Amino acid sequence: MTVAYALALFLQFPATAQPPIDERVACAPMNAVAAQAPAVRILGGRVAGRLMFGPGEQVVVSGGAAQGLQVGQDYFIRRAVKDRFTPASKDFTPNSVHTTGWLRVVDVQGSMSVATITHACDAVFEGDYLEPFVAPPTPGPANPAAQPDFTNPGRIVLADERRQMGYPGLLMLVNRGSDHGLQGGQGVTIFRPSLNGEGPAQRIGTATVVSVYPQLSIVRIDTIRDAVFVGDLAAIHRVSQ
Repeated sequence: MTVAYALALFLQFPATAQPPIDERVACAPMNAVAAQAPAVRILGGRVAGRLMFGPGEQVVVSGGAAQGLQVGQDYFIRRAVKDRFTPASKDFTPNSVHTTGWLRVVDVQGSMSVATITHACDAVFEGDYLEPFVAPPTPGPANPAAQPDFTNPGRIVLADERRQMGYPGLLMLVNRGSDHGLQGGQGVTIFRPSLNGEGPAQRIGTATVVSVYPQLSIVRIDTIRDAVFVGDLAAIHRVSQ
């Protein structure tokens, strides 16, 4: 496919409806397992030299049939964030990823395709890359009998776009996931130790697990007594055995 041919397709494919999903969770921050060079990126749009795109617009992407793209497939649009502020640790390397939206492939050729942006979390830019779209699951209800487990806490490790401070409604990442027994809907108590760990836990706020991965989970900050910071501890609510 030539770029000229791809651009000629723009007026032929209207945006198609997306199945209902939790848009806030789908737009939540991510952390890549390792920094890598993605194979498929947005190359451009209808107007030469334009770098930014929004919902309903069509873009040319750098993958086609040879990369397994098919008409009707949905893809997340992602952008790697150079985060100089979030600290690394022995169990967490910050490879911050910002989700800018998602798109649907409408025409595929050998090495390039045309896609329609169906949702934007933020401005979509030339150079953003694609990942297969998987709708986030809906979390179940919290167990009212569960209590915070302060003996084996996780930690708030990342927020979106280099943010270091959390507030009610913000989505953040905690370094606990399904490998640690977490499930969507579980409550979280955010705290800081006092007296070098010898005093009582200083409770900062509460959160809810809204999406779970093997080593990480996305939590929604619900209430705060003080600002939540990356590095604060997270006591997962569990039912005593």
